[in-house]
Amino acid sequence: MNAKSLTAGALAATITLGTMTPAFADGAASTRNIIIGGAAAALTLVNWTKKRRQKQEEQREQARRQAQYRSYFYNKYGYYPNNDQFRDWYFRTYGVNPS
Repeated sequence: MNAKSLTAGALAATITLGTMTPAFADGAASTRNIIIGGAAAALTLVNWTKKRRQKQEEQREQARRQAQYRSYFYNKYGYYPNNDQFRDWYFRTYGVNPS
């Protein structure tokens, strides 16, 4: 048997025996890990929901601004602005590009 096979076998045995250890954990540690994992999932869900609502609010606000600007532009010039004109105005007014 060569050294590579012996080393690979020893490594495989170590990994196999090392992964069996958590299966023998007491019930308290398992329950604690489940509770901690559930709490982390709940916090992640709350954060995701909050960010989604913020993005939706930003999009609603942008749509409102766009409609207001297009109405103003139409009343002033007699035609609706194209998307490039709107993007240019939005960037000059708010300092960010519309999404």
